[in-house]
Amino acid sequence: MTAAAALPETRPEPEPVLPRDELLRKLGAQPSEGSGVDPGLAGGLRAWLEDAASAVVRARGESAPPLFLGTRLLLGAPGGGGGAARRPAGPDLILACLVRTIFRQIVTTRTIGDPLNDALAALAVDPWRHELVDRVVRLPERERAALRRSLAAHADHLLDLTPRLPARWLPRTHDRVAIPLAGGRVVLHGVVELLIGPDEAGGAPLAALAVTTGGPWAPAREALRYLSLLETLRGGTPPRRLALLHSALGRSRVEEVTEEHLGEVAALLAQRLPQLARADAVGGRG
Repeated sequence: MTAAAALPETRPEPEPVLPRDELLRKLGAQPSEGSGVDPGLAGGLRAWLEDAASAVVRARGESAPPLFLGTRLLLGAPGGGGGAARRPAGPDLILACLVRTIFRQIVTTRTIGDPLNDALAALAVDPWRHELVDRVVRLPERERAALRRSLAAHADHLLDLTPRLPARWLPRTHDRVAIPLAGGRVVLHGVVELLIGPDEAGGAPLAALAVTTGGPWAPAREALRYLSLLETLRGGTPPRRLALLHSALGRSRVEEVTEEHLGEVAALLAQRLPQLARADAVGGRG
């Protein structure tokens, strides 16, 4: 299947298909002139977020347990970090988890047998995913066959889109980032599906990549920019570029990370943290 095949008639913000070699070139290219990020930016962003996190701690009380906040803080409702009971994964979340598992396999091995069987075998070793694996195994045959067909289509697109990365780029899949604020009582966290670099010269990571399995580009792009902010706070410098692979459409986007992007995400977080502090649902994971 080619990257341009079987696209739906209505699709969000269509983009040209980047051949794998072109995507690889864009990821490894030097930043354009004037696009660098001030080395002192990370310290200023952290100080800004520390102030906002301190407001959360004051509202919750010093004895409250740590508050872990992910992308739902950025993309969801202000109260989205609350302590609601964990709900079973819906069909979209199950598919997204399977697709991202297959993406990691593509990056590391470049081969796929049966996408559904491969994904379930990989997830079965993760204790946190046993419930999801069990749900898929127990699906009625018709629903499971439909899931298998859908996952195969996503896998075909990712095979078309994903370049073979040079080993010197040090690609890491499923890279977890956790940024403690206010003495660890507020933790911003996320998972970068693929982080590559730095290259031989050291310095900033070359790029961070994410996979989105459906819907418009904008929310997935904002989530990826959030992850680039976390990487900036963790290492002091952001990735040079962000790449987003849309596995349903077989399309990709690449953008340079700018101070403006990082500042916009930090501003939104600084706004939402005090809102979260006032929400009745505070006390769980975001």
